[in-house]
Amino acid sequence: MHKAFYNIYSFLKKRPYLGLVFVLIYLGFIGFFAWNISLEEDITALVPRGKEQKKLQKILSTTNFSDKIIIDISAQNDQISPDSLVSYADHLTSRIEDELPKYIKDIRGKVPDEDLNAIYTFVYDNLPIFLDNQDYEEMSNRIQPDSIRDYLSRGYRRLMAPTGFFTKNYFFKDPLNFTNLGLEKLRELQTGDDFGIYNNYLISENRDHIILFLDPVYPSSETGKNKILVNKLNQITSELNSEFEGVHSDYFGGVLYSLANAERIKKDIIWTLGIAFILLLALLLFFYRKIYVPLLLFLPSIIGGVSAIAFLSIFKGSVSAISLGIGAVLLGISIDYALHILTHFRNNTDVEKLYKDVSRPILMSSLTTAVAFACLLFVKSEALTDLGIFASISVLLSSLFSLVLIPLLYNPAEENLKKTFLDKIAAKDYSKIKPLFYGLIILFLGSLFFFSNVKFNNDLSSLNYQPKEIKQLEDSISKVAGRSEKTLYLVAYGNSVDDALQENNELYKKLQNFKNEGLIENFSSIGGVILSTNTQNRRIEHWNTFWTDSKRERVKENVLNFSSEFGFKPRSFDCFYDEMKKHFYPIDLDDYQKAGSLYLDDFISEKNGFATVVNTVSLKEENAEKIENVFQNSNGVVAIDRKLMNQSFLGHLRQNFNELIGYSIIAVFLILLLFYGNLELSLLTLLPIAVTWICALGIMSVLNIEFNILNIIISTFIFGLGLDYSIFITNSCLKEYETGEFDLKTYQTSILLSVITTLLGMGALIFAQHPALRSISIVSIIGVIMAVSVSFILQRRIFRAFLLDRAKKGKAPIYLANIPYYFRKDISETEKLYRKKSVLDNYHYKSVEAGARKHFRQNRELFVRISRYIEDGQSIGIINSGQGELALFLHYKFPNSKITGLEIEEEKRQIAANTPASYISDIEFTDEIEKLEGFEVYIVNADYENKSALRELIGRNAKKVIFADTEFPSRWLLDLNFEIIYRQNNILVFQKAD
Repeated sequence: MHKAFYNIYSFLKKRPYLGLVFVLIYLGFIGFFAWNISLEEDITALVPRGKEQKKLQKILSTTNFSDKIIIDISAQNDQISPDSLVSYADHLTSRIEDELPKYIKDIRGKVPDEDLNAIYTFVYDNLPIFLDNQDYEEMSNRIQPDSIRDYLSRGYRRLMAPTGFFTKNYFFKDPLNFTNLGLEKLRELQTGDDFGIYNNYLISENRDHIILFLDPVYPSSETGKNKILVNKLNQITSELNSEFEGVHSDYFGGVLYSLANAERIKKDIIWTLGIAFILLLALLLFFYRKIYVPLLLFLPSIIGGVSAIAFLSIFKGSVSAISLGIGAVLLGISIDYALHILTHFRNNTDVEKLYKDVSRPILMSSLTTAVAFACLLFVKSEALTDLGIFASISVLLSSLFSLVLIPLLYNPAEENLKKTFLDKIAAKDYSKIKPLFYGLIILFLGSLFFFSNVKFNNDLSSLNYQPKEIKQLEDSISKVAGRSEKTLYLVAYGNSVDDALQENNELYKKLQNFKNEGLIENFSSIGGVILSTNTQNRRIEHWNTFWTDSKRERVKENVLNFSSEFGFKPRSFDCFYDEMKKHFYPIDLDDYQKAGSLYLDDFISEKNGFATVVNTVSLKEENAEKIENVFQNSNGVVAIDRKLMNQSFLGHLRQNFNELIGYSIIAVFLILLLFYGNLELSLLTLLPIAVTWICALGIMSVLNIEFNILNIIISTFIFGLGLDYSIFITNSCLKEYETGEFDLKTYQTSILLSVITTLLGMGALIFAQHPALRSISIVSIIGVIMAVSVSFILQRRIFRAFLLDRAKKGKAPIYLANIPYYFRKDISETEKLYRKKSVLDNYHYKSVEAGARKHFRQNRELFVRISRYIEDGQSIGIINSGQGELALFLHYKFPNSKITGLEIEEEKRQIAANTPASYISDIEFTDEIEKLEGFEVYIVNADYENKSALRELIGRNAKKVIFADTEFPSRWLLDLNFEIIYRQNNILVFQKAD
């Protein structure tokens, strides 16, 4: 594995311009596709795609939940007249129209005269459509003789008043004021009955508040544009507040919270991460002594991230902006790979050795992390699927680019660098500090009682930054606007607008009943105004049935009789008589749109063959659940509580994350098993992750820290870091166990740098004022500290107990298959003959274990035959001893014999010299032939380069020489007075003649 990367390095090192051309072509290719990717900003992409969630997601994507700005113009004392409020409102609307046309697309709450006439005419011309059963009861009362005379009298008085010019047309067309019964339905387009029209403005019942609604051009997420809007609104209202004494205006909208959150996040990040970045930059420059190192650290991660975006662009075309944002944070884990390589390279400039040390652990880390992220594909959420693809590809490619680019671009100092405080901290073996070990054990045992108590906070509002002054404005204006403590949305839906309206008509009747029963305070609905075709036909039929010929004649006769008393001409009310016998027809949505300021787009939405109609209900908190239960299993109507909807979505996500953890653990375990080829090593590497998780959750539970949608995703980042630390500590221990090289300092240094970069980056957010940033920081700090503590203390301690300390005592490592032998005192006859278990136990957990097993299996008969010509107590020298299998076999056969193996290859010699048996027994491995002086028996495994030195050695000392292969040149022994005593079965035995 490491040889492939070393070959790539060697090839590119000799051809730097070729490598540069390749990189530039690759960057151009991925840059082109990444630049052209489409970003999807739909928050519902996070919603799991179950059957119910799909329906709700479809409704949410179709429905228009517009976020308006509400302006409250209020009188500051009782002496202020409504006309002063109107004058203020005129100036305000005029300035908004003149100065903010790019940011406000509509001002609502002001109804022009032409719109009032148009709405009246529209209702009058289609009156039956706006009347319900209660209205016909009222009409029956109004056509009584006394009522007719009373209405004509009042109309006469209005005509005589100064404003009679404006009421003349209305009165003669509708003397009994039937049209007002229809106009009353328009009140239901706004929540609350406490407002009326005064000089074209919406004014409160006691005439001390005028309410305006601004429809912003840009959504709340466009904080840059909305900042300009808010600043200008502040300027306009401030100037008008000063100009109009006794009149004051305030405004509120979701845009204020979005802007406050964006500003708070910006300030928090600038000063916390700004300071953290400066400190981190100083640390990296201090540690590596190279000014380009910080850039080099991020280069592979950036290329990996852009590559992942390009992949999504090519094969998917678009990506969720949410997943990309989260992925960018999680991508920080890939910086670790560059840190590990740089630290190893800094401490050892041998590139081939570098690749040998870091290739396997880095590929293991990236592959396990990538597979864990790929498990997000099993979560039924489009955004999380995108996140899984993006994160897994970027992490994997970042590790590959780190392995290729960093050794090529980083030039370590030729002289030995001065040891830094990090080197000194990393040089300690913390597993040997007993207070730390026992403290961690106590923490783990204690966490077992608390870790399951950590709660998940579904309330997204708790993650928002809510300045006190904005919250006060919201409460104040909501009170004036007649909004109760709870707002619920009831959405009727169908495959067409008419289907949705049909459902909405039935819903409207229920809302009226709820209001009469006191379950709701108010509601805003078009159910009494915009009707389906079927409902319109029924109402027109009701009108025709109501106006019988006799009833029309009677009403006409009474109007004529009483009108003459007031001096009206007989033909004055001909329009009214025509209205009673007029033939009406259903109207469509376009007719409603032309009527005037009905703002139907706020209620009706249609997209892709699916339509919705929104009803806004204002009610008390305790009644919300009752209303929701009514529509829980309803087809055609869904109740949407934004807060509970978020909680439901997040609850599904939490459940999916629980499943994800299970998938990830299984996937990571299989990857570890594939790389290590050993069950125990895989479990020992995975165990620290479980301990870290339990301890972190225990601390969170005791400190009453809750999970939320942000920090639970960030916890996957911590999971990845902990896995990296665990893999690197495992490989450090295995390297020490296999070769005897105590290289813990280098591994711990790179881990410490990773910890410091994480704590400086995410940990610095602990000082942020924004609750979301703070929640991320707290979980990150706890998780990272626990991950490094468990890796440095517990994991290292376990490896010492299972492998390292036992090897130094000459004992075989602990492994599951060996447990039964601890309880057996006798040795089987086969074991006595071959010593297979005794020999191979020395190679357990080592990378050469498979090769050692194969070598022993192929040569054990040869070893037995060789042993027949050796006596216990004889000193034995082995030429070309390899990894020590034969030496160990002879040691267990002849425990009283001194054995020394001669091996030129350093790697094989290190492995042999660090077998457990070599630590305490009389076995030695060397590359110096002089150290074999004085031995009685020499075993030659292969041809030795320095033949003359070998002949001299054997000639001076040997009593017996055994060749492990009869093909080896051996006739020279005859010249040294040796004779052949055995020659068959592929061995040749010489003995010194007396």
